Amino acid sequence: MTIRNLFAVAVATLIWGASASAGETVTLTDIAGREVTVEVPVKHMILGEGRFLPSIGILDPENPVRWIAGMMGDFKSLDPASFAQYREKFPEIDDIPLVGRQNEETFSVEKAITVKPDVAIFGMSGGHGPGSTSHEVLSVMGAAHIPVVMIDFRAKPFENTPKSIRLLGKLMGREEQAEAFVKFYEENLQKVTSRTAKITEKPSVFLESRVGLAENCCEAMGNEMIGKFVTLAGGKNIFGDTIPGVISQVSVEQVIVSDPDVYITTAIGSAGLDADANAKRIVLGAKTNADQARASLANSMERTGLPLLSAVKSNQVYSVWHHVYNNPINVFALQAMAKWLHPDIYADLDPDAELATFFERFQAVDLNGVYWIGLDDAPSP
Repeated sequence: MTIRNLFAVAVATLIWGASASAGETVTLTDIAGREVTVEVPVKHMILGEGRFLPSIGILDPENPVRWIAGMMGDFKSLDPASFAQYREKFPEIDDIPLVGRQNEETFSVEKAITVKPDVAIFGMSGGHGPGSTSHEVLSVMGAAHIPVVMIDFRAKPFENTPKSIRLLGKLMGREEQAEAFVKFYEENLQKVTSRTAKITEKPSVFLESRVGLAENCCEAMGNEMIGKFVTLAGGKNIFGDTIPGVISQVSVEQVIVSDPDVYITTAIGSAGLDADANAKRIVLGAKTNADQARASLANSMERTGLPLLSAVKSNQVYSVWHHVYNNPINVFALQAMAKWLHPDIYADLDPDAELATFFERFQAVDLNGVYWIGLDDAPSP
């Protein structure tokens, strides 16, 4: 342990002794299988990824911001339009201390300790903040008597989303609200999974991640993260068996040779970015509209070689908001994919209506944006 971190522990020990108060002490098993002892309900938490804030909103739609003692800066930098929605309703979000920028290397354990949290919420597999393999951070937090609870929407989204919300509900003393959400979530998941036995032919799918982030086509996604959505929705990811991890670069020639039936992309453009930043990206998420989203998707398909694809010629091209991989709206994006891949089997699904219900019942901000789009989708009224 570094001298710097030893100093952080010493500071935290003084803070802990001065601020700890009596409460119900429980031992939880988090998503990483770690047993964590914590006093509940907590009042102040650190978010190891700022984009966990909407998940806190599931349990406190009135004001999730009031629970946050510190968070990473990824919410503002990676999803500026959603962050702006929260800022408009909860201007005090700007007063939340940042404990890092948008990657694990920038996480400041010293800052995290000095904001006096009751608990830290980390993503199990890391990504844009500390995770279950951040051993030094976990050691310092443990020595400072700050419990760390791992949640997960990324590695096993459909299995771990309900478990993660139940953990947060226990921590926050909002178990009834957690169960209400889990019931709603699992009902919507079942609307897809209950019909998988009917799927005998699986269309081939190219899943391109983070369109426009790099100059060249294409960043392909394997069977992890959003790749799991394709499989569960009844598709065959054309690079799923050849990409060992989450993503890998493939050439446009490889895509042309494979000639997938369906082309699905993930969108990292945002209404919170300027025109230059969005120029090569697909724009989805908060504060977007269908016409803007569709135009950006169409523009992305004009890249060299892509007009040759059968999927592009037949308008079997779609996009989902990239941040669904880290957000409980994952189940509604799954429904959208299922309808794209098997329109007859899933004809009665209405992911747009279910998403609207989710925002109405379980979110602190209103639904104001488009989170998935297809080239053939009807124009805005």
